[in-house]
Amino acid sequence: MHEEDGKGRLPLKNIVVAAVILLVLSSVVIFFYHFNGDSFDFSDSEILVVPTGSMDGEPQDYPIKTIPEDSLIMVYSLSDEQKADLKVGDVITFHQDNKYKVHRIIEIDGEKIITKGDANPSPDAPIKMGDIDGKVVGVAPNVGKVVNFIRNAFSNSPLFMILGAVIIVVMIYSIIEVIQIMRGKEEKEEK
Repeated sequence: MHEEDGKGRLPLKNIVVAAVILLVLSSVVIFFYHFNGDSFDFSDSEILVVPTGSMDGEPQDYPIKTIPEDSLIMVYSLSDEQKADLKVGDVITFHQDNKYKVHRIIEIDGEKIITKGDANPSPDAPIKMGDIDGKVVGVAPNVGKVVNFIRNAFSNSPLFMILGAVIIVVMIYSIIEVIQIMRGKEEKEEK
């Protein structure tokens, strides 16, 4: 049922598959940890794609330097107390004129907040603290292009859905095969 090399060792192919799967999963975990502001707490976060280039201006001297169009952003939802801690330079998400915006705070005057997209020529109309939804804590430039491609491909083409399902099945099969081989090896060692 399972191949071994005659000495009770796993074949190189299975070790390589397991190593690649582990590497990919580790990379995904590390990416999202950093993307979420060096935190594994995703309970108050959401991931969004930035559809416009309004924040794709000259890099700023703040933690969030710039946000190119089609970037993936991690947004941390803010309580009223946390909103009071916002400062000039923070990038926030808010609703204004029935639009969801991602812009930088350029001025705070009590409850009045002035924002501006880094690439926009003029500031937005003032907003109130209550209009703010969250603070951008992570940016993955251009990853939104991949997300949009996958979203469009899977929603518009059964072929991509089938291909995705096949890839998932192959990965699950490979993981199960490695686990079975390892169990078989453990049972052999116990005898």
